[in-house]
Amino acid sequence: MIENTRILAILKAHHLSQTSLGKMFQLSHSKMSKVMAGEQTLPAEAVGKLIKEFGIHPHWLFGYEGNSDEVMYMKDLVPKSEVEKRDKVIQELKNELGEVYKQLAEERRSK
Repeated sequence: MIENTRILAILKAHHLSQTSLGKMFQLSHSKMSKVMAGEQTLPAEAVGKLIKEFGIHPHWLFGYEGNSDEVMYMKDLVPKSEVEKRDKVIQELKNELGEVYKQLAEERRSK
């Protein structure tokens, strides 16, 4: 189930009203009100449109990731190759820092 706080975050981020979102999904005002009150869920077609039309990250939408008040988009994902590249740089920096600590320790011992 999608938390209504996440739907509210989408409305706010895209400057939409509950009514305009309902029209986009072809949902009645009554149905949209019930969804926002947590009494009913969005139909699967509406969820698909949210993800596709707005580029919403599905894990965020269903509450698996992120803060409910901050929309997470698919375009914000970092490719795995980029993560691996950054991890490699971090590891190199850690190794370099370790070497500097060793040199400092040796200098202190020799004094």
